[in-house]
Amino acid sequence: MLFPIFVVVTLAEIYLLVSVGQAIGGLSTVLLVIITAFIGSSLLRQQGWSTMAKAQQSMAEGRTPAIEMLEGVVILVSGILLLTPGFLTDALGLLGLMPWSRRYFINHFLEKNAERVFRPRSSVFIHKSGAAESKSKKEDTIEGEFWEDK
Repeated sequence: MLFPIFVVVTLAEIYLLVSVGQAIGGLSTVLLVIITAFIGSSLLRQQGWSTMAKAQQSMAEGRTPAIEMLEGVVILVSGILLLTPGFLTDALGLLGLMPWSRRYFINHFLEKNAERVFRPRSSVFIHKSGAAESKSKKEDTIEGEFWEDK
């Protein structure tokens, strides 16, 4: 599923770059892409430090900074999108840096994946070598150390 998205986004970026280049000129298009990258990088730095401060404040108050961590992931993906040349990826990256749209992305992700994320896991993995499998249940031994604190 990821490969078709990559191909479609790349083709859309090329189409947009060529269309804008024909409308305003090639040099202006390149300068516009560079300017959006600089604006995006300054927003990325500002929002990253802001999210880091909110996470530190949450930890100081004794709360788990789960939302702040998810915001950090959205900011990271937005930064990657901003570093990718093109207008479509820049627009998506800038949307990820806006606090109101970032909350929308996080809420949408949690609504779609809440059951998978918060489902209790009851799987256990036990590895036995071929020699150990041939022994009976009585002969299974668990080695370890034990001590008591006094």
